[in-house]
Amino acid sequence: HELKNPLTPIKFAVDRLRREAAPSLRESIEVLSTETARLEELARSFSQFGRLPEGPRAPVDLGELARYTARSSVPDRVPLEISVDDGVPLIAGHHDALSRALSNVILNAVEACRDGGSITVRVGRDARIGGDGVALSVRDTGCGIPPDRIARIWDPYVTYKSGGTGLGLAIARQTILAHDGEVTAESEPGRGTTIRFIFPV
Repeated sequence: HELKNPLTPIKFAVDRLRREAAPSLRESIEVLSTETARLEELARSFSQFGRLPEGPRAPVDLGELARYTARSSVPDRVPLEISVDDGVPLIAGHHDALSRALSNVILNAVEACRDGGSITVRVGRDARIGGDGVALSVRDTGCGIPPDRIARIWDPYVTYKSGGTGLGLAIARQTILAHDGEVTAESEPGRGTTIRFIFPV
């Protein structure tokens, strides 16, 4: 709150400057606007990190969650395929927290495909957790992650993209672990990345 509260009047002031300031100041105003938005995103991400889902769990349809989150997160310019197996069981969880975790991963995939590539989101059964689980995977055919970086993608504040906070994947991993699940990542530079969430039924 100490960081977010001052950002609101700053945004109002920038909007007023955009309307009333001289054209010669336009570039400076855009810098203020961009950096204010970046601080706002950092504050939002930081407030999520370290905060586990609260309240009782409820049945979550991961297929529906994946369809909605993928369609709302992937822009039209990036080819998207969504595959949900028949008869995938519900899991017990917190819908909003899971949706945020998936959105963080999908937005990274979109960024990886900025120079071309496609995204596939798949939900199906997985036998790794206690013999019965549900896997939700996001695969992109974008730029990929070098081997020396893949082990650190889950660490907080580690980012390799301009303007990133380094908290998106850390929040995603924390959320999945709080649901008694596990996360995996596989990547090959130039060929893409697959992030997989695996949940117990």
